[in-house]
Amino acid sequence: MSRTRYLQSDEPHIEIIPMIDIMMFLLIFFMVTMLKMIDVSGLKINVPQAASAATLPSKSLTIVVDKTGAMFFEGKSLEHDALVAQLKERAQTAKLEVLVAGDKDVSLENLLHVMDVARAAGVEDIGIAAKH
Repeated sequence: MSRTRYLQSDEPHIEIIPMIDIMMFLLIFFMVTMLKMIDVSGLKINVPQAASAATLPSKSLTIVVDKTGAMFFEGKSLEHDALVAQLKERAQTAKLEVLVAGDKDVSLENLLHVMDVARAAGVEDIGIAAKH
């Protein structure tokens, strides 16, 4: 069957190619949307559980503390002074809410140190991440 006969035929036919294109577009759209919804700090920590854990707004910044007590902000390991500078810079444009996500094996002293760093940068709203 030649192409011209196919296009001029009186029989109805369904074009599959445009449907495949639309489905691929929707698949990619939803994958990209879901990636934006997931907090990607790139660090695997085991967050402790709490019965009274509540959901915080997504506009909060997350500081991750690993088992060794190292601080990570936006996937980068930062020391005390660098973290204070980053938080102060962000606090100039808007009120900050900081979430401290510490591994369950992190000592309380290390978590308090991170909270002190945030307070030194002028942050007043600080929370600790926990699973519900």
